[in-house]
Amino acid sequence: MRLHERCLLLAVLCALSGGCAHQKLVPTGEAYRFGRGWHAEEVAAEDVVGAPPEAVVERGKPHPLVDAAGWVFGIPSRILLWDRRVKNHQVSPRTEQAVTEYVERNAMTDICIRVNQYAPLEEWRRLCDNTEVGAGWRYTVGALGVAGYTIFPGRLFGRDRYNPYTNSLYIYSDVPSLGIQSAAYAKDLRTRSNPGTYAFVNELPVLAMWRETIATQDALDYVAATGDRQAREESLVILYPHYGLLAGGTVEGVLMGSPFIPLGGLVLGHLSGRASALALPEDAPVSENAEMGDPQPGILQTGRDTPAEPEQTTPPSQGPAKKK
Repeated sequence: MRLHERCLLLAVLCALSGGCAHQKLVPTGEAYRFGRGWHAEEVAAEDVVGAPPEAVVERGKPHPLVDAAGWVFGIPSRILLWDRRVKNHQVSPRTEQAVTEYVERNAMTDICIRVNQYAPLEEWRRLCDNTEVGAGWRYTVGALGVAGYTIFPGRLFGRDRYNPYTNSLYIYSDVPSLGIQSAAYAKDLRTRSNPGTYAFVNELPVLAMWRETIATQDALDYVAATGDRQAREESLVILYPHYGLLAGGTVEGVLMGSPFIPLGGLVLGHLSGRASALALPEDAPVSENAEMGDPQPGILQTGRDTPAEPEQTTPPSQGPAKKK
């Protein structure tokens, strides 16, 4: 590895480890600010036209052969993040509800949460209906994205992510923090005066780390404000290596350098995440530092291996999710 590659890798690893005072990817401990939806400065979130009272959740019907193939394609990601729930295409009620709670508490109920679902026709329709993003961006970059989703189904090849052009959230992993991190991009997008331009810029090499950094930080802060110790541990040991792999890949792409650069970011992400998780106090209480929303605990207060109660699978006021 050349000297300039080592220097850039060191910068990435320094940011991950929290060794640089100006860029610490750790829960800030500051008051968590819940989102207020689109045009928050102009209207209240509940007054946004077309926003339903609860988030729309649509689950894909079980397809053993398709899901088995998707599980196989997800093996590299499970090895890299060292978690068998990543891209396992078996999303539990707890993960679904944790992501739904994050979406609802951040006033983003206009999002469609697709849980292991392939719905290309509906995605084309949502592309046309999403007037929050300019038509110029939707019918160019957005159309290409939906075409890719149609040809290469996320149920086979996809990852947890938010599509800003269709305003849809795709969940394929049974890991709440990964789903929350993907949804955090939607929260970030709602603070931008030109969301289409912001989404396009964040698809570009290197600049994509802009949104990834903001989303990862927000996810860590949200879990720190609402989750118990076990949920906080999980977020740290998953999101640190996830971010480290992305950051290392960005450096490697710019330099056209060694593939060991993203692996270096991944390894230090694992080490930093686990060290941070071990440093958590034994009885870490739910933070009372929250603004613009209710700081009380939600589904993230249940243990990692504790199944959700049957009546908690769907909030009482929410209708049954659709299956397709």
